[in-house]
Amino acid sequence: MQPDTKNAGRRGTSNTAPREVESQALLGQDGQLVIHHEQRRYVLRRTKSGKLILTA
Repeated sequence: MQPDTKNAGRRGTSNTAPREVESQALLGQDGQLVIHHEQRRYVLRRTKSGKLILTA
């Protein structure tokens, strides 16, 4: 059996699957979510056409 090298050398990876969240659960009725990351403020929002946009 060969070792699993799919994630070899990638920082912050593990053998567990990433979390999955429905966008509606994050964005709510307003269609926006403010994210604070490394002392910056980002806004994730749903466009009228249903796409997601992340802006700083």
